[in-house]
Amino acid sequence: MIDATWRIQDEDGDADLTGAPRPLMGTWHYLRNSLRRDWRTWASVSAAGALVGLALVVLVPPPSQGSVSLLMAHPANMEAQSAMSTDVSLLTTREVSARTVAKLDLPLTPEAFRATITAEPVTTEVLTITVSAPDTESAVKRAAALTSVYLDFRATQLRSLSSGLVNGYQARVAAMEKEVSQINAQYATASQEGGNQTRATELLTRRSQLESQIYDMQQSIADAALTTDAAVSSTHVIDAAQPVKGSLKRTAALDLVSGLIGGTALGVGFVLFRALTSTKVRRREDVALAMNAPVRYSVASHSRLVRRLRGRRRATSDVGTRRGDLDVLVRGLETLLEESAPPDGGRLLAATGPTHGVALAAIGDPRIAAAVVDSLDASLRARGRTPFVVDLSASGALARRRGTGRRAPRGQTGSSAPGAVVFRPTGVPALATGPAALRGGPVDLPDDVPWREAWEQADVVLALVEVDPGIDAEHLRSWVCQVVPLVTAGDSSAELLETTAELVRAAGLALPFAMLVGADRTDESFGAVAFGEAVPRSLVPQP
Repeated sequence: MIDATWRIQDEDGDADLTGAPRPLMGTWHYLRNSLRRDWRTWASVSAAGALVGLALVVLVPPPSQGSVSLLMAHPANMEAQSAMSTDVSLLTTREVSARTVAKLDLPLTPEAFRATITAEPVTTEVLTITVSAPDTESAVKRAAALTSVYLDFRATQLRSLSSGLVNGYQARVAAMEKEVSQINAQYATASQEGGNQTRATELLTRRSQLESQIYDMQQSIADAALTTDAAVSSTHVIDAAQPVKGSLKRTAALDLVSGLIGGTALGVGFVLFRALTSTKVRRREDVALAMNAPVRYSVASHSRLVRRLRGRRRATSDVGTRRGDLDVLVRGLETLLEESAPPDGGRLLAATGPTHGVALAAIGDPRIAAAVVDSLDASLRARGRTPFVVDLSASGALARRRGTGRRAPRGQTGSSAPGAVVFRPTGVPALATGPAALRGGPVDLPDDVPWREAWEQADVVLALVEVDPGIDAEHLRSWVCQVVPLVTAGDSSAELLETTAELVRAAGLALPFAMLVGADRTDESFGAVAFGEAVPRSLVPQP
C-alpha cells in the first residue's frame, strides 16, 4: 500500500557533480583554429585537386561535338511552346536513338547514345541538336544521321495524330450521311401522302443542318491533312551538321575551378573530421587539467625544432629559432634548477655528487626533448656548472644526437659542449638504477663504476626519460627528485598525460610544472590547474 504522506520532493536528489568538466572542443572557434593550424593540409589537397583538373584536360580531352540547327514548323492548331516541348521529347526517345544506332551500326546501346544528345530550343521554332563523339568526323556523321532519323520519326508521329482526327471526322460524316438518306426516304413518303406539310418542313430543315455539318467536317478533314503536311514539309535543316569548335581555355578554366573546389572541400572536410574525432590535446588548459600541473612555458616552433634535430645545426647554435623558442624551454629548466637548489648547498642524492637535478620527460617527439637537454647542458657548462647528463629514454635520442646513434655498452658518447659526456645505461634504460639509493640514504659507488668520477664531480643531474604507462617510474628516484614533462601538442591524449603524471607522483617524484611545444598561436587559455592559481616559487623536492 502506498503511503499517502509520500511526496516526490522527499526523494533524495542526485548527487551534485564535482569537478570541472572538460572543455567542449567541438566549437566553431576550435574548428576555425584547426583550419588555421592545418592550412597546409587542406591547401595542398586543394592544389592537388586543381592539378587533377588540369591533368584531365590533357589525359581525358573533352569529346568532339557535331551540331545541327532545324527550323521546326508546327500544326496551326498547336500552341508553339507546347509543340516545341513535344519535339524535344520526341528527339530524346529511345526509339530515335535505337534507329540511329542501327543505321550507323554503332557499338553503343540506345541509352548510351541518347546520353550524347543535347537539344537546345533557341526559339519556339528553332531547335539546335548537338551530338558528342570520340572524334570530329564521327560527331558530324552522327548528328546528320540523327537529324534524318528524327525528322522521319517526327513526321510519322504528326501524321498519326492527324490521321486519328481525320478518321474520327470521317466516321462522323458517314453517320450523318446515313441519317440524311433516312431523312430523304421519310420526306418522299410524306410528300406522297400529302396533307402533312409540317412534317415535310421539319425533315427538310433537319436535312439542311446535317448537310451543313457534313460540309464543315469534310473541310476540317482537308484542313487537318493540309496542316500536317505543311508542318512536315516546312520543317527542314537550317545549318547542316558541322563540328563544334570548343574553347580549350574555357574547358581548362572550368576543370581547374572544379578541381580546386572539389579539392578544397575534400581537404577542409578531412581537417574538420580529424579535428572532431581526435583525442589529442593541444591547448595549455587541456594539458594542465590532464596532468594536474600548470603549464609554465609553451612555445610554438615545433617543425623548426624537429628540422634542427636532424643535425643541420648543433645545439650551441640553436639559440635563434623563432625568436628564441629553444631558449624559453632551456631558461624554464634553469629557473627550476635555481629554485630547487638546496639553500645550504647540502647533498640531496649522495654524499658526493650532484646537489639537485631534473628529468625531462618526452611526451611526443623525443628529439625535441633531447635538443632541450643538450642545450641546457651547454648553457650550464658555459656558466661554470658541471652537469651529469644521462639518457634513460627508450629511443636513445640524446645519445644519437651527441654521437653516432649507437648505444655505448657502459660508456659515453661525444657532446656539443666541451668536456661534456652523456651516459646511457646498458640493458633496458627505463629500468636502470642510478647512483642514489631507491630508499634510505646515499650509497657509496664502487670503484669500477664507469661514471663514478663524473658523478662525484657533477653538481646537477640532467636526465632524458620517456615515461612508459606500462612501467612504473620508481627507478627515476635513483637519478633525480623531480620530473618536468615536455608535451608535444597534438601528439598525446589526455589519458596518456594523466597516466604519466600519476606514474611520476606515485614514484614520489615532484612534478612542478609542464612545458608545451607546438602550441597554437590562437591558444588564449591560462594553462593553470585552476584560475588564479599561483605558480609555486619554492620547488625543493623531498629526498
